Amino acid sequence: MAADRPVKRKRKGSGTTGQGGEVVLRQRTDPRSERRFEPKASLELGLTMLGMSVAALLAGAGVYGQWFRGEDAGAHPAATYLLLGALLLGAAVGLFGQWSMKTLRVGDAGVGLESGPGEIERIGWHDVTGLLLTETALTVQGSGTAIAIPLRAHLPAAARVLAEARVRIPARAADIKEGALPPPDDAAGEVRSLEPPQVAGLRCKATDKLIAFEADARLCGRCGEHYHKEGIPQRCVTCNAPLR
Repeated sequence: MAADRPVKRKRKGSGTTGQGGEVVLRQRTDPRSERRFEPKASLELGLTMLGMSVAALLAGAGVYGQWFRGEDAGAHPAATYLLLGALLLGAAVGLFGQWSMKTLRVGDAGVGLESGPGEIERIGWHDVTGLLLTETALTVQGSGTAIAIPLRAHLPAAARVLAEARVRIPARAADIKEGALPPPDDAAGEVRSLEPPQVAGLRCKATDKLIAFEADARLCGRCGEHYHKEGIPQRCVTCNAPLR
């Protein structure tokens, strides 16, 4: 059958399948890529670190003034206030401070958030239920999960996500007006290759047939939706890309 043979497709740019060219069926072993965006240092993070440093200095001075001045000198009158100030400042920074920004990944596998060494939380393009843009963040919403991308620290990543979403899943990005974010910078982000997706055990989106073997899987080249090779529709049921 035609679905058993790799189908030629046009591609333009790294990690931007479907931008500037025809999107067609792909094999799971076809090359895939994504861009890795490290966060930009922000004023909020700097203030958080400064606040914790001041709280630590106040605590140290308060402890010394209260217990380590010697029996003859006794506790310093300001020691209690220093300790109280350290406690209040530390609590405020702990509650309202910005501690860290995580690294983001954007590409053929969807939007990913590095949660730790070797741990990446991903929302595939076919799993995106909506995009929400506010003055401070672009939020990628999935079924039961979401990834918020702060614009101050991750504007290049947010711009890339929105640009790819307009091509891959245009219906999900329709509520965000054109020009809401700057166009993506092709020089931003580190391009990395992706391993083939693990699809054995999943079910065909069109027929619900079990994909028992990796070789039986076919993917939409635009949104990454999964299909069994014997149940490929004319168009992707998720993003409407032509598959035949």
